[in-house]
Amino acid sequence: MKSLQHLLLGLALCIGSINTLSAVPDPTKDMWNDPSFIKSFTGSYGILAEYEPPISNDERLVLRSLINTLKSNPKTAIAELQPLIKPKTSAVFDFILANLYFQDGNLANAEKYYAQATSKFPNFRRAYKNLGLVHVQSGNYKPAIKTISKAIELGAIDGRSYGLLGYCYLSQELYYPAETAYRQAILMQPDTLDWKLGLARCLIETQRYADAIALFDTLIKLHPNRADFWLLQGNAYLGKQEPMAAAHNIEIVRRMDKAEHATLTLLGDIYINNAAPSLALDAYQAALQVANNNDIKSPIRAAEILTRTGNFAAGKTMIRSTRERFRDQLSDANDLKLLTLEAKIARAEDDPETALTALKQIIERDALNGEALIELGNIYAAQGDLPKAINRFDQAEKIEAYERNALIAHAQALVANTDYQAALPLLRRALFMEPDNNLENFVRRVERAARDKGV
Repeated sequence: MKSLQHLLLGLALCIGSINTLSAVPDPTKDMWNDPSFIKSFTGSYGILAEYEPPISNDERLVLRSLINTLKSNPKTAIAELQPLIKPKTSAVFDFILANLYFQDGNLANAEKYYAQATSKFPNFRRAYKNLGLVHVQSGNYKPAIKTISKAIELGAIDGRSYGLLGYCYLSQELYYPAETAYRQAILMQPDTLDWKLGLARCLIETQRYADAIALFDTLIKLHPNRADFWLLQGNAYLGKQEPMAAAHNIEIVRRMDKAEHATLTLLGDIYINNAAPSLALDAYQAALQVANNNDIKSPIRAAEILTRTGNFAAGKTMIRSTRERFRDQLSDANDLKLLTLEAKIARAEDDPETALTALKQIIERDALNGEALIELGNIYAAQGDLPKAINRFDQAEKIEAYERNALIAHAQALVANTDYQAALPLLRRALFMEPDNNLENFVRRVERAARDKGV
């Protein structure tokens, strides 16, 4: 049965990563229609002089002559501005050219000229900030941390800078500095969901599930129709080892008609893990209804779980539904898998003839089907035909993927026949292949029984 940790991973997969961000803003948007921006490079820099590069009167006149081109035809502006940039020209030229390249989607050149601007004027705050945006847009989060931090150090104290810094730290799995940055961003931009989602991710990754749940309580009250918020809170409930609370959240998403195949499969797993097989079957069947042709493994696995946990009626229903849904896409291997499950159920329901018929059919089609060979051996052993059983177990033991299971089944048949000494080497071999506490305890009991029988 799936462990809670596996369920937590499952939910993370079904909802996708929250380590995504809305599109990084273009720093050039509406820039040339902003009178304050135009004044900043054509006029006085005023109180920003410490963080803006100097510009000569001649350079200011050149830039003023380019304003209309910058506004109407950025590509022409690039062609006219680039030849003007020299090692001694103001870093403002490099900065504007970088902005134009950013606007044009040329991130490599944007990065080049932002970096060149900061090299010419090491305190160029806006250049550092925009360079950080380029790094984020390019997915270069490590250098982005350095450049955005430098912009903040120079006074770029705003929610976006802190939020992007948190995002970069989160991408590097540095959760504590990410959390600090996100909290600062939320203080400055309390309505920005990205920062709250980033903080939630930090809380979940550092296993502060109660705090994450409380945060999503707030988000859900504000946005009750956001299915992803319900699922993310469910993720936190699983981390807090409250799987039925997670199931409640998934059921809400299901009622919204927004539960995907993986989400519904996870819901079934939660129910079967919490002794609610009828609810599990319902969830698995719902997952089957939205499954696509590549999802065949999931319902087969669900049928296997129901069978293994002794819910045979539910297992048969799942097998039948799977065959109906994937009738035209069912591969021979998957058909044999379902047939094997049917044989297991028949044996468990004391119908050995049906089980034998199914298993013989499987082996005729696939002589190396170790699972069927083991099941066939178990049936022969239950019927008291030990030689036939051992023959099948021996065949399965020669198949590497089934050797350990065949050794254990073989040994169990010998133990049932009180042949403890013959069973012990098989059990020890299985234990050597894969240590297991339950098997080790069984070996001890068989050793005791062998000694007692010897006495």
